[in-house]
Amino acid sequence: MKVLYNKGGEYGDCIVKHFDLMDYNNDETDKVLFWGWNSIDADDVKDQYESANKKIFINTVQPCDVINGPIEMLKQSYFDEVFTICPYTAHVLNTTPNKISDTIYTPICFPFREKHFNKYKNITIADKEKDVIYYGNLHHSLYYDLIRSMSKFNYAFSTISHHNQTEEMVKLVTHFNLSSQEKWDLLSKSKISVGFNLLFLNSNHISNLKMVSNIEAFKNIDITYEKHILPQMKTRMVEAAACKTLMLMYKDDWNVIEEWFEPNKHFLYWESFEELEFLIKDISDNYEKYWHIVEAANEHVQQYSIENLINKIK
Repeated sequence: MKVLYNKGGEYGDCIVKHFDLMDYNNDETDKVLFWGWNSIDADDVKDQYESANKKIFINTVQPCDVINGPIEMLKQSYFDEVFTICPYTAHVLNTTPNKISDTIYTPICFPFREKHFNKYKNITIADKEKDVIYYGNLHHSLYYDLIRSMSKFNYAFSTISHHNQTEEMVKLVTHFNLSSQEKWDLLSKSKISVGFNLLFLNSNHISNLKMVSNIEAFKNIDITYEKHILPQMKTRMVEAAACKTLMLMYKDDWNVIEEWFEPNKHFLYWESFEELEFLIKDISDNYEKYWHIVEAANEHVQQYSIENLINKIK
């Protein structure tokens, strides 16, 4: 299988850049795997492999591309199969009447390269130094409330940018511009990872979304129009499970995490900041009571490795 990597368009030192898919590259061009978001715009490369029997793309941003309108879907019509982290987008595109192409969208959990996480299988309760961690940017006022709640505990807040951050939030940053490996090490030393699986939209996004054919088939699209949000599976969930850190997730109108993990078995929900603070305290004070969830999630997440995804593609 030929693997083509275009690293443009990805966030900093993100997990996608550590898929290391070039390890699977050879000169057989019967199947061609495109990796990296800017692959969809590499027309010269796409022309070169037009005659391949199967052209495959791994899409780790959906539904981010959908909110930019139909043109992004048109670009992906080149591929025979697109592996996507959004099951709801896959349903919309697979069931669109009179589709412009035969592209199949196959939902997958956000994958990870096992070799970068193997050492965390040996993490124990004794290795935990922080009560709770959040890493990422702050895209909505909900994140401000999240950081405020976390800051009442022995917390870590890591970010790669101060964009959209108030002076208050900047002062609450504990780690800045960590590499992926440094971030995973910090994550593995934290008892709890908190977050949202949501994508926050503006009015232009909503307008673009409405132009996508069959978008009404997207789960709870009426809520999207009302609240200007969409579900989006974040890398933080898979990374937390692989680093043996308890996933504490906001319960929203989609709960996309349940496509891949089981609540109360692999992770826990919170629904208000009052409940979040109660859970952080209870979990951090009584971590041994929750350790079975951490271990179950770590065992479960192994099936979502890049290695297993490549075996499906082959």
